[in-house]
Amino acid sequence: MAVSPPDRRLSALAGAGRLARVTRARREAEPSPEGPHSDPALVVPLRKPSGAPIVSPRLVIRARIIAEALFSTREGPPPAARLDWLASETEDFLARSGWRTRLVVGLALFAVWMLAPLLVFRFTSLRRMSVPERAHALQRLEDTFGAPVLAVKAMLCVLYYEHPDAARGVGFDSSCMLDADRVHLRVES
Repeated sequence: MAVSPPDRRLSALAGAGRLARVTRARREAEPSPEGPHSDPALVVPLRKPSGAPIVSPRLVIRARIIAEALFSTREGPPPAARLDWLASETEDFLARSGWRTRLVVGLALFAVWMLAPLLVFRFTSLRRMSVPERAHALQRLEDTFGAPVLAVKAMLCVLYYEHPDAARGVGFDSSCMLDADRVHLRVES
């Protein structure tokens, strides 16, 4: 029996030790009662026909480690499940974006990865730093250079706030703030 490409991707992903509960196509085809994107299940990132990842696993790991510090609050970092979801979404986003985008994001992540610890006089990787130290290093890098951190933050924020729990955490209730019938614009001539 021939294996279809999505099933091949699922088996390759499961073989890599990751849990993929639902594919993006299935999630969009069978929306939950709360809306088409309310299920924050892990997606199966786009893969090569052989099942190999398009995006470097190292790039995804760097993005996840940076996101852990970027989205931490006084209560601590976000839940591991949400960070896993973000890593999967990041991989899928970059796989669908094209090689130029992967190159630019990869270079920005590499610059952040290498420069942030140096600006706080730590001669180690971001991975080995505690979450508060990472957050401080990222803030210092953003204050000093800005551009690489801004590129990474922009991409991660767009993806992170697609998660229903993160959106609710900032007060988004998935509806418009103003009713269209109540909005009247005055036109002056």
